[in-house]
Amino acid sequence: MSNGNRIAFAILFSAISMVIMVSSYARASEQAFPDTRTTADEIQGALFAEVQQDDDRQTDDDDQRMQPWKVAMISAVLPGYGQVYNGAIWKVPILYGLLGYFGYRAIDYNDSYKEFRDKYAEDPDGPDAPRFQDERDRYQEKRNQQILFLALAYLAGIVDAYVDAHLYDFDTISEEGVSSVYAPETFYPSVSVNLKF
Repeated sequence: MSNGNRIAFAILFSAISMVIMVSSYARASEQAFPDTRTTADEIQGALFAEVQQDDDRQTDDDDQRMQPWKVAMISAVLPGYGQVYNGAIWKVPILYGLLGYFGYRAIDYNDSYKEFRDKYAEDPDGPDAPRFQDERDRYQEKRNQQILFLALAYLAGIVDAYVDAHLYDFDTISEEGVSSVYAPETFYPSVSVNLKF
């Protein structure tokens, strides 16, 4: 495969992947963030009321969200889906950049490996045979290393999708100790911050 064909293949693969990611994001955002309209009373109530857990809202969100293992399985088939579904779209270019880079390097090293393998096979007893054998072995090792890195990047995308889906409902505000206090006389919101070390 020539360099021009590899570049054209990489561009085509990236374009198709981005189209799939955008369409997946549109569907995921409709499921994760349904269109809701907030009234002024609801905003005022949220600002001045004491923080309370709304179990019904949390149950509805849980019903609409996919299970983390389902997100991971879809991410195994379509890398980057879990990042889009979980709202971490900024991770998709990084994931595809790593997959593309390691995939390209593996193909490049494989072509060089085949070239030196064929040269060595033509004349295994010739004067350049030891050099061809060394180059063949070196490119084979580099190719295998890039394939390993490609597999690790692929698995990291799946694990990241699973962890993000699992921790989607994790409430960081209550863990940091931030709360709102109702002040009926003044109608000024007050915030207290408790830091735990």
